[in-house]
Amino acid sequence: MCKLDIEKAYDHVEWSFLFSVMRKMGFGEKWIRWMKWCISTVSFSVLVNGSSSGFFQSSRGLRQGDPLSPYLFVLVMEAFSSLLRKTVAGGFVSACKARSRGGEGVNVSHLLFADDTLVFCGASKELAAAIGCKVGSLPTSYLGLPLGAQYRSRAVWDGVEERMRKKLARWKSQYISKGGRITLIRSTLANMPIYFMSMLSMPRKVRLRLERIQREFLWGGGALERKIHLVKWELGKIWGGARGLEFKGSKGGGMVWDCGKPLRKEWEVVKSRLVFVVGNGKRIKFWKDIWCGDEPLCVSFPSLFALAVSKDAWVKDVWRKQIQQGVDDRVIWRETNCGKFSVKSLYKSLVSGHPISFPSSAIWKVSVQPRVSFFGWEATWGKALTLDQLQRRGWALANRCYLCQRHEESIDHILLHCDKVRTLWVLLYSMFGVQWVLPATVKETLSGWNGSFVGKKRKGVWKASSLCLFWTVWKTRNKVAFEEEELSIQRLKASFVYFLWSETKRSIKDGPSTLVDFVGWVASR
Repeated sequence: MCKLDIEKAYDHVEWSFLFSVMRKMGFGEKWIRWMKWCISTVSFSVLVNGSSSGFFQSSRGLRQGDPLSPYLFVLVMEAFSSLLRKTVAGGFVSACKARSRGGEGVNVSHLLFADDTLVFCGASKELAAAIGCKVGSLPTSYLGLPLGAQYRSRAVWDGVEERMRKKLARWKSQYISKGGRITLIRSTLANMPIYFMSMLSMPRKVRLRLERIQREFLWGGGALERKIHLVKWELGKIWGGARGLEFKGSKGGGMVWDCGKPLRKEWEVVKSRLVFVVGNGKRIKFWKDIWCGDEPLCVSFPSLFALAVSKDAWVKDVWRKQIQQGVDDRVIWRETNCGKFSVKSLYKSLVSGHPISFPSSAIWKVSVQPRVSFFGWEATWGKALTLDQLQRRGWALANRCYLCQRHEESIDHILLHCDKVRTLWVLLYSMFGVQWVLPATVKETLSGWNGSFVGKKRKGVWKASSLCLFWTVWKTRNKVAFEEEELSIQRLKASFVYFLWSETKRSIKDGPSTLVDFVGWVASR
């Protein structure tokens, strides 16, 4: 196998050769004149010290970025492809024979992808010397993917893990909040395996290794320190945010029909949500596809299926009554009203049966900093390190609320039911002019915190207000606990209102420019 990369492929295209190929292929002279005008009337200019030095025209080459150029380049490469086929026919280069299910194979002499070319030939030193390259061995890397390696091998994924750790090494010296770490996981770490996942099935042990790197970075920072993991990673993957903390690589895409044995087991998850509408019956399996009822006929009538002579028979070969000649078979996705597939609908169908309800949108789809949402996420699970949680983890501490000094501290008490904190809730209700009864838990509070009754104008601020209140109370609690700061209700109220304004003012269109105006704006209906 010989891998070629044509140097400056677009720039080296000779126009006369391109037009000659087009004539050989049967293009009309009028069409060729159009193409000649499109590529020959282009002018270029070179910037010298930031200013143009005049325009000039080229005598060959195709422009990069021109939507017409890829199609013209394919015509040029077709001539090269024809030469390679003649070379194989003459016995100068051997081809690779690919096996098929029918027993008859097909000879593949070369593969083309843009200007990258794979030529299948014998690895002889004479041929390598003639074309000026060296003889290598498999496995190697092609287009960023391992070529010739065992696709089930965990070693194939070592490069992905190494790139993850290199990224973390750059972040090690920086202080990054947990909200920032979530952003980096979603935007960088979780995206690294996607390219490999588009072609290879990730082994379970590799997935666990990569998840461990993300998990330790989330809770321990860039140094991957072993720190307390407050929330199980499995819960974080499902309910970590609008998209979760897991890899975002849903292998969605266009629908496929006859996929054969190499398909991964994930196809069965998709196939169970498909319904086939019979047209001419040429592409629907009579026994195995869902076209009559809510399940395949092989499941509905297992005894008849066992007696069937052809278990892979098409509908057209068995069923005559509903055949519509000239009408193609159709496939419908059951999870959407329009019948078209989307990754979002597949994701929803997979998690819809999960027994845990969680106010994900009330935490992550709010105009606040990621660190504020992250604390709200911890608090909703009841995993913030309050005194009762520290006691459960083996710490011998007296449990007394730092704010009211009367009741035991828990996350629901410190954020909802503490007498000192209730003054903040009363202030919040009076600002919006609403009446509200606080539920028993943080999760129940956020689950009902939709803001449908405050009007469209103030809804965004209302949805952010609960998280801002939680954050203000928690920061004040920590100052009282660790800095021995004296609690001031007036300062607590002022801190909350100011923090709410600073977090939401960017999301308010033509909103108030001062804190005083903000308070008046919130009170207006």
